[in-house]
Amino acid sequence: MSLVELIVSMLIFTVVIAATAQLAIGFERSSVETINRQDQIDDARFSVEAMSTTLRTAVMPNQLTTTCTQCLQDAFVEGSDYVVQFYANYKNPGNSVGPSRVTYRLSRTGADAGALTELIQRPNSNVPSTTGYVYCDAEAINAPESCRSKLTKRVVGRDVLDTTGAPIFTYFDGNGNLLDPGTGSLDANELSRVVVIELRVTTQSGEGAKAQPTTYIQRITLPNAQAVLRQDSSESES
Repeated sequence: MSLVELIVSMLIFTVVIAATAQLAIGFERSSVETINRQDQIDDARFSVEAMSTTLRTAVMPNQLTTTCTQCLQDAFVEGSDYVVQFYANYKNPGNSVGPSRVTYRLSRTGADAGALTELIQRPNSNVPSTTGYVYCDAEAINAPESCRSKLTKRVVGRDVLDTTGAPIFTYFDGNGNLLDPGTGSLDANELSRVVVIELRVTTQSGEGAKAQPTTYIQRITLPNAQAVLRQDSSESES
């Protein structure tokens, strides 16, 4: 074999090895993207289903007792694009616990950016005061352990994207009209009219070979719709 033939053979061999390596890398990248995409689907589905399960228990506190005639709170306390807070008849057989105050919020900045957190706080007592159920500030730095123990906190979603123009929480009244919080939160009148909530969670996880973002959407019509309307509103519509 001449020197020229040897060089040509080595060149062809190098090209074959490079092509094979490139093909293997492509297969590996495709496999990683597929795994990441499935993880994203599972994570988004879990986030939405966890929130929808609790949202379906939204209730006005005075629906749970006949002893608090001045309990006039609506079911929803706050409603913005990335935060929702409401009272829920959650794990509360016979009103033995009282309505829990539930919050879902997306951390948009800082070390926890992308984390969708669930906070469920029990009232201080299942017996309301004359004006309603009382909740301590369990997130305060100096909150006593007796108060902290009433709050459970977990992350129901990670790698959630802050997508401009596509909020996590979208609100509608009983007629299907959009209740738009703008850059703030729904006002008291709008909060009293929330009957339908659309959840939209977009996730993108993984390092390196990332899959395209995955969006999971679910619209919830609250089953106890009469309970999440003001009493005067429900009477006027009936």
